Amino acid sequence: MEAPATASWDLSISDADFEKLKAGFEALDMNQRWEIIAKDPDENGIISIHISRSWTEEDQYILAVKPSDGGSAKITSITWEQNKGEIRVGEERGKKEAVIVCRMVLRCDFDTLPLYDRKILWAP
Repeated sequence: MEAPATASWDLSISDADFEKLKAGFEALDMNQRWEIIAKDPDENGIISIHISRSWTEEDQYILAVKPSDGGSAKITSITWEQNKGEIRVGEERGKKEAVIVCRMVLRCDFDTLPLYDRKILWAP
């Protein structure tokens, strides 16, 4: 990331969404625009979920996920790329974009969040 920003996030996610994030998605070709890769837990048990463009393999979002007892988890923070050409991406938009990508690629529910319009990924 050229201009990363990090913000805390206190988003509880379901067991099913946690499993989908851990499983991730590896693009087979450039037509599949996104890759989602889970890294091994760090010394604090935090799993980093890296969301990147398939053709550049550059991270666009990194979710820090803390597993809890019972299989569910909590997203504790997000790091995102703030500069997208002429567009400056703030915290709220970064969070929405990450959720949209996870819903599109992994079919995550994030049922505690509203549905967001996919157009935000391409709109200035």
